[in-house]
Amino acid sequence: MHNMLSRLMTRSLITVLGFVVLFAMILPAGANEVRGQVTNLGVPEFTWNNVSFPGFYYDLDNNLGAEQLTFRLSNVGMDKNAATLSDQPDANGNRGITYSTQAQPLGFSFAPWGQYDVIGFLGDEYFVAYDPTVTSDVSNADESVPFLYDTSKNRNLMTDDQISKILEDNDTEQTITSVNPLKLEEGYQLAIKSVDLKGNKANLELSKNGQVVDNQVVQPSIINSKMKDQTYYYKTNIGGTGDIIQIAVHFKNAYAGSDTNIATVDGEFQISDNVTTLRSSQQFGKMSIKTVNSTDMTITMDNKDNQVTLSKNKDISLMGKIHIMTADQDPIDAANPLRYYLYSEEPCS
Repeated sequence: MHNMLSRLMTRSLITVLGFVVLFAMILPAGANEVRGQVTNLGVPEFTWNNVSFPGFYYDLDNNLGAEQLTFRLSNVGMDKNAATLSDQPDANGNRGITYSTQAQPLGFSFAPWGQYDVIGFLGDEYFVAYDPTVTSDVSNADESVPFLYDTSKNRNLMTDDQISKILEDNDTEQTITSVNPLKLEEGYQLAIKSVDLKGNKANLELSKNGQVVDNQVVQPSIINSKMKDQTYYYKTNIGGTGDIIQIAVHFKNAYAGSDTNIATVDGEFQISDNVTTLRSSQQFGKMSIKTVNSTDMTITMDNKDNQVTLSKNKDISLMGKIHIMTADQDPIDAANPLRYYLYSEEPCS
């Protein structure tokens, strides 16, 4: 009896382990499925936004996010088991799949810098432009125009049909020294080279992957220092846009110590120097750019030249990390139309 029980337990364990291995093979390594609202082929037109699809960009703290994706079905079968999302425009000029998004203003974490325009695109957060709007935080400072907007020669990446991922935006207070530089993203770091004895001038050096790319002086500790005295900024060419601020760091103070130089920073902002281009007809999976409006800061896409068929048990890669999943259901008929939803592959945290 004891041996029989042991054999049964061993078989059960092997079965469970087999299911675990099979499950691990099915799921993509290091990815989670973020599912949107379910719809079906009985609904001729359906729109997802950041409320009905959590794979779209949404900033809960500031209630930001404007991505929308609409499906318009055609050639729906009588038993609602298949349909197409046409790649041809209808009477209103709309194809079977349309996508739109728009930039919205967002205040810098370091509030005296003012605000910038952020856009959700394919579920991720991107920088569009420095915003000229004077907020209450800026008007209480010494500038009548927000400093980063005023200092950038070019301010709007979308003018050149591009956007850039936001890498840093924080107001975390940090101490840096001569031997411990400020580590930034994409291989950048900002080092203190020297501070004069009065602590008035701090000589800074920005490097990327060990190569010096910029030198600048800040003087945050002088009497009546202004934002231009307190802020280190790195202007460069990003993609097709020239002379735009890519990195900004606010210095609260700087001191010359007996053994090392010390400074406190309390504001960081950085955008990527690897841009996402948005030229007309550029493909993103089955979707392509239809319009880019740098004034309204909007992007639209549709499925031109890419008809999509919805039928049973399909996983369709649509754009970026966003997929369409159709049900492996039974039965499928007019009373039980084929179900489907959007999902996004998100990395495990």
